[in-house]
Amino acid sequence: MNYLKSLFFCFLIVFFANHILPGIEVSRVSKLPHFKADLLFPLCLGLVNSLIYPILKFFNQRVAWFHMAALALVLNFVVYAILKIFPIGIEIVTLEGYLSVSIVVSIGSFIMNYLEMRHCIHLNHLKPPENDDPGIPQ
Repeated sequence: MNYLKSLFFCFLIVFFANHILPGIEVSRVSKLPHFKADLLFPLCLGLVNSLIYPILKFFNQRVAWFHMAALALVLNFVVYAILKIFPIGIEIVTLEGYLSVSIVVSIGSFIMNYLEMRHCIHLNHLKPPENDDPGIPQ
């Protein structure tokens, strides 16, 4: 359930950053059939941003907050740079728009992944320790 909350808030962060921040134009005419780009793009980017902590956790037993922040920043800068090259109904008009939306979405993504990390750490501390020694009764 915690992952779904993270996905939902990452979607909202990307959606509102695209619509509110200056330097970004969201066109109502989408080049994608049956979907509006202003909903599909935030959903995809929100999904990718909400997977940062689970992917880092899968590859590494111990995840530092610095790794999550760096990965979120690089990921969002690359995705919005690709969006600058291939506009799909969301167009980045100015350099300030590119920088501001990338940084705002990266900060929001980091906060959501950090909260998910803290939640997982809290759940791991609540579990009873596993006893692998068969000679000691549980």
